[in-house]
Amino acid sequence: MNSLGFLMKMKKIYLLIHSGCLLFCSLSFAQAPNPQSIALAKTVPIADLHLHTYSRNGPSSQDVVQRMNANNVRWGGGVGDLRQDIAESLGSRHIPAAGQREFAESFFRQGPSTLVATENLYFRDLFGNAHDLFAAGTIKGFGELHTNNESSGPKPFRRNIRTDNPAMRKFYDIANDFGGFIQIHAQHNTEFTEDILRLAADYPNTITILSHCLPLAQPDDLANLFKQRKNIMCEMSATGELHNRLARVTRPGRAYNAQGLYTKWKALIEAFPDRIMLGSDMCCGWDAFYDEAITEIRTHFLPYLHPDVIEQVAYKNALRVFKIQF
Repeated sequence: MNSLGFLMKMKKIYLLIHSGCLLFCSLSFAQAPNPQSIALAKTVPIADLHLHTYSRNGPSSQDVVQRMNANNVRWGGGVGDLRQDIAESLGSRHIPAAGQREFAESFFRQGPSTLVATENLYFRDLFGNAHDLFAAGTIKGFGELHTNNESSGPKPFRRNIRTDNPAMRKFYDIANDFGGFIQIHAQHNTEFTEDILRLAADYPNTITILSHCLPLAQPDDLANLFKQRKNIMCEMSATGELHNRLARVTRPGRAYNAQGLYTKWKALIEAFPDRIMLGSDMCCGWDAFYDEAITEIRTHFLPYLHPDVIEQVAYKNALRVFKIQF
């Protein structure tokens, strides 16, 4: 091998080591959990704010209730699809959301550009009926609405549209009349930060829930949003290792892994314990892994928090936001 070839090989080795270190060497973990937190994490009731119940090829209502009961998941919803059988089976345990099915159908049949239009054919009936649905308690919000997720989530679902657009403002305007929520799957960048801060300010009665605690965001990015707007929250689904394994992606959990919760994420949660909620996100045919998703949360995430914070994150924030009785 000539000297140039040797240098090129060494450069490749350096880049591999350097990129690996950027991914792994920066991870530091919270202190070992105390026995009280470990015990509470095993039994605390959970509100699952990312409980998918798809109309097409989704789980039966019996399966949903059975899995929730088996894992002491007392409340669930926050995302679509909106199904009457699920609502009837869960009753007051349900956190019903509309809009995901319409958003998905519009995207797949008309393309991403139609998602910003208030006159969208797929939004027409939803917008027309939404006030009655809120008033009757049939829905509490809209979600999961994908805006800019060009490098997160399943590839067929990826798109890049502005979060602050006419259609989203219509969703926010309706939710604002009823103190409802909007759950958004987007990813962190400067444009999204500007958009979500503006929407949260213009619609102060609407709670924004950031799916997966905003992919690509660091704890400091979330702290920046939380400091500026009281009506922005996030849910922690897909921030451990399970989703990466199911998606066959080789990378560590974003907020925690089998070794525990990362220090910076623990600091964020302790600084803003009223802004964080839990979710499972067993989408796309992963329903059979629901038990494992909840076990991961109870084993690798919750034990590293103070008992008071565990209860807030696990269910008390959801009860407050969605006005649910225990």
